[in-house]
Amino acid sequence: MIKAFAQNYFKSLSESICYGFATKMQASSTQKTKDSAGRRLGVKKFGGEEVFPNDILIRQRGFRWKPGQNTSVGKDHTIHSKVEGIVHFRRDPYKFKKTFYVDVIPRENPNRTHYPPPPYSYHPELFPELAKNNPEPIVLLNKSEEKVEVQIKQQGFKISAKQYKPIEIPVEYKPEFTLSNLQQQLSIHKQ
Repeated sequence: MIKAFAQNYFKSLSESICYGFATKMQASSTQKTKDSAGRRLGVKKFGGEEVFPNDILIRQRGFRWKPGQNTSVGKDHTIHSKVEGIVHFRRDPYKFKKTFYVDVIPRENPNRTHYPPPPYSYHPELFPELAKNNPEPIVLLNKSEEKVEVQIKQQGFKISAKQYKPIEIPVEYKPEFTLSNLQQQLSIHKQ
């Protein structure tokens, strides 16, 4: 009896209710719209680059790259170099997973930040006899006098112009290592 009464009651309710669409859009609150900036993770110094002590080699979450020789790890898994040298990446061939290790091969890096001081020269009017042995003066170009070469490449229908300044590096500033020297140093460190 109660069941029959409930059915009739809900039936009469459904007939009296009129369904329609809303004419105004309902206001809603948005959630989870805030986002933080990216953490700039990844490799900062690649293989063959020169590093100094405490340089950041890799920023990462977890150990995608593992620390090798002459490297240390920070609390946020950042890999730093312990010594001055060259970065070297290697893979462990005996592990099933592709695990990469980052090593720093110790080596003294040449000074590339400053030019060597010019040789001492005597004033020609004050010391004319000693000034005869003075080296020839070095002519340095000002920024306004530097020549800029323009290189134009045709790429299909698009012409792109690249400007670059050629820099001549003296012989004593060129890197002293080659690939064969690097491999020899690696074989020494593995033993």
